[in-house]
Amino acid sequence: MQDAGEASTPMADPFPSLGEPVSMAPAPSQPRRESRPDVSSQDAFPTLGASSAAASRAAPTAWVSPVPVIQRVMHQATVSLRLTDEQLAKLNTLLPKVQAKCPTVKMEASTTRKTGYTTFIFKSTNEAAVQLAKKELTVQLARRITTIVLVPSSLRAHVIGAGGKNIKSITEQTGVRIHVPPRSGDAHADEADDPLLGEQMEITIEGDEIHAHEAQALIQAIVAERTSKLSQRLAHIEPEYYPFLAGARGARIEALMANEGRGEVTVKVPHRRDAPIVVHGERASVGAVVDAIEAQVRDMRASFHTLSLTIPKRQHVCLVGDSAADILAATQCSVELPPAHDVSESVTIRGPQTQLPIALTAALERANAISVKVVDVGALHPGADAQHARYLVQWLGGRAPRAEGVQVFMPAAAALDAGRAHVDVVGEDAEAVARVHRELEQLVRPLDPSALRVTDLDPLAHDLVAGKRGQNLKAYEARGVDVLVPPEHSGRSDVLLVHRGAAAERAAALEAVLQELAAAAAPVADMRTAHVSIPAKYHASILDRKVLNALMGEDRMQVTAGRGGAAPADVAARTDDSVVVRGAPAAVERVVARLQQMAADAEQDSIESSFKDELSVPSAHVPRLIGRGGAAVAKLRDELGVRVDFPDADEKARAKQVPIVLTGRKECVAEAKSRLAAQVQRLADETTVRLRVPAEMHGALIGPGGKYVSRLQDKYGVRILFPRGDDEAQAADEVSVRGGKRGVAEAQAELLELLAYEQERSQAEEMPVPQRAIARILGRSGATINQLRLESGAEIDVEREAGAGESAVLRLRGARPAIEAARTAIAAIVADVEREAELQLDIPAQFHAQLIGQGGQHLRDLIVRAGGPTEPRAQAQTVRFPRDRSSKVTVRADKAVAQRIAELLQGEARTLAERVVHGAVVPPRVHGQLVARGGRRNSPWQQEHGVQIVLPHWREYAELEAPANAADLADADPAHVVKVLGGSENVQQVLQAIDGLVAADAQRRRRAPRAARVDNADAADV
Repeated sequence: MQDAGEASTPMADPFPSLGEPVSMAPAPSQPRRESRPDVSSQDAFPTLGASSAAASRAAPTAWVSPVPVIQRVMHQATVSLRLTDEQLAKLNTLLPKVQAKCPTVKMEASTTRKTGYTTFIFKSTNEAAVQLAKKELTVQLARRITTIVLVPSSLRAHVIGAGGKNIKSITEQTGVRIHVPPRSGDAHADEADDPLLGEQMEITIEGDEIHAHEAQALIQAIVAERTSKLSQRLAHIEPEYYPFLAGARGARIEALMANEGRGEVTVKVPHRRDAPIVVHGERASVGAVVDAIEAQVRDMRASFHTLSLTIPKRQHVCLVGDSAADILAATQCSVELPPAHDVSESVTIRGPQTQLPIALTAALERANAISVKVVDVGALHPGADAQHARYLVQWLGGRAPRAEGVQVFMPAAAALDAGRAHVDVVGEDAEAVARVHRELEQLVRPLDPSALRVTDLDPLAHDLVAGKRGQNLKAYEARGVDVLVPPEHSGRSDVLLVHRGAAAERAAALEAVLQELAAAAAPVADMRTAHVSIPAKYHASILDRKVLNALMGEDRMQVTAGRGGAAPADVAARTDDSVVVRGAPAAVERVVARLQQMAADAEQDSIESSFKDELSVPSAHVPRLIGRGGAAVAKLRDELGVRVDFPDADEKARAKQVPIVLTGRKECVAEAKSRLAAQVQRLADETTVRLRVPAEMHGALIGPGGKYVSRLQDKYGVRILFPRGDDEAQAADEVSVRGGKRGVAEAQAELLELLAYEQERSQAEEMPVPQRAIARILGRSGATINQLRLESGAEIDVEREAGAGESAVLRLRGARPAIEAARTAIAAIVADVEREAELQLDIPAQFHAQLIGQGGQHLRDLIVRAGGPTEPRAQAQTVRFPRDRSSKVTVRADKAVAQRIAELLQGEARTLAERVVHGAVVPPRVHGQLVARGGRRNSPWQQEHGVQIVLPHWREYAELEAPANAADLADADPAHVVKVLGGSENVQQVLQAIDGLVAADAQRRRRAPRAARVDNADAADV
């Protein structure tokens, strides 16, 4: 057999232009029905490669039309077969049949004497017809064979394709039978392993020789595509070297992947210590990259050293993420921390020997760069036990205060077991850390043992206690009691109650909630527990999550297998084969019987995973059964593992009742059918009412975040639809309620009642205000308008911003009293704004610091003297100095007050402008007497004379101009010259006082030697 190929050749236009000479070939005569082709004829079947008269004849010259013709694509396929005499005789009947089945295909055949192969050529403008003719001929002529293809077992799923897509496509294309062996019981190879090195499986192909080899080539192409690339796991490399291989922020591994000549290779260095490095890419390139990585690791093993130190656990957070990357980039050393659950405080630095000291210094600097505060939960209540602290930490976990740049770390389980209930507050902003620390202590300190209560509730009752979407827990929280239910599937029964209110109310409040919890859990009080013995080898198939969902249905039940999940008193009674079912007596009896039946089926190997069943439903209900975007069907598939097939649109349109086909495990199919039947029953009882609700009231009925409408839907089991802009079928003021008749009626009544209430409190009116009053009404970050909303109870919105020469418009909504209260408050703010004046003063920037004073005290005193506000925040809004060192100073206050403040500021500015600078020669030893005690830069004469003393080593000294008496100071030491700044007369008075201080100091120094001599004489007499 020779290879078959395909090609495309152009064909002349069958409809040439009119008026042109056309070469007409005589139409072939229709063969008689009884005529048969002469296989021995050289004209019909010329011999390839042999010299003959027919081959030597010159081809006639073709006529070429000057008019361009339309070229059409001609598809071609070639098949070469070694035919026996019997098969050659069979051609007499086979070729007419193929031609009749594929009339648009032109077939040609020729025989090569040397090889004995007969070549068939198929041509047509229709590619599908060519393939069909080829398939029909080869199926009849080619010999039947069975061939085996070896395929890696790990690629079984890829060969089959999703839902068998690949095998189905190959089968339809070639017409062969393909048998893929079932998956072996051994664990399949990991995706990161080389498929070619793993176990191989045999795929059997049965069919004609041509198509069997074609199917074999298609399967091998799928395998080649999957094996051209390789993934290799480097599990032997220690995780300690991961940071060095990756480099700072992955730079080193990116450079390795981008290295030329290694093809497209990706290297994944995991962050987790328990995961290996994975190299994936072209097979030839992966090995080179792996060799490079292993070479780097060998060098690191030989040259790296370690250094250990102790850093408090709470500071470890400073040595991860960007901090660790920065240390690695700067020092070529990594920082290794113990796991978060480990209480150890040991930190290891790894890297080159010469870099370890540098990395140690960097790590300590990072660790000490943040502010850390600790809340010792146990120490806040000295008389409480460790369990009390553990419960407080559990409660605090979801309620810790938050601040930008501050992290709160709860203690690990190991630390709690060791009795250390320390909550760490970490951040770079010390003030923010201190604030969060105070808030944490304020939360925990009042919660002594009397504020906590623990009760045991059956885990099956936890969802009853919590309510749908946790609504019951939110109701308890609103009463000041937080109820913490253990996580689902944890098996824990302890429910924690925390009272946040006054100590005097705790006992009564906690007792009331305990009683309510007991009442909520009452439905599970008569639960029954049954033990079933099922061989452990069947647990995986019988106790599959989807099968259990089908067995339990809508009942509240618990099924556990083996020794896990057993209560302490029940551990001894359990074995590896134990299956414990707990729930309502009737449900337990039903589930136990079904489990026993499934165990018997498993022993007889009769569990059917492709069971099919049908359910006939009204066609009108099909869209609801499918759900939006297929959500309902997806839920059945996820929970029960059942495939649900609905009829196509044409069949559904023709029939009132349509069949739904369910496929899966028998028990899962039964549960899915039961659920669908129940849903159909609910849909049959469904009705829809439409309410006319003004569009502006829709938001009030929906509630914030859909709270109100969600509550109604959950309460009455209905669906409430508000109109959308893109829904032309629903009017803009139409609200539809759909569901059961009773639920719809009750939801409708409550909606109408809520509508009446909202309309009463949703009065609206507009209020014009001056443009310059808007900023005052809004306040900083909306603080003022939010306060107005809170105090008045009205909604206040800026309906229209003011344009040029226009007033802004506020929209007030709410009940009439609330609107009036908001209007009055806004009018008061507007009146204050209209009484205000805003003055712009021109004061040189060099005087601003003196006018503000130290800590702003001088400016505050000036504002108070002028009759301005006394509150610091209001004072800050009254006078504003520019930040860009310009001379524009803004004064905003009541007109009279603003005028007085402006006069005071300008007067002091004039005084400052008239100041003079004189110098005084003062020895450095006397400088301390010129300033106030403690070294503050404020002389004793500052308050009395308004004069400033500036010492030579102060920064302001160089900024001041040269002294007016510089000529008198020419011979003085510059370190002795003190500058005096102020009014001319006051400066002279201060200079005289300074001269007095200098003279007194000189006189004291002259007396000091005589006193020393007298002391020496006394010592000699002794």
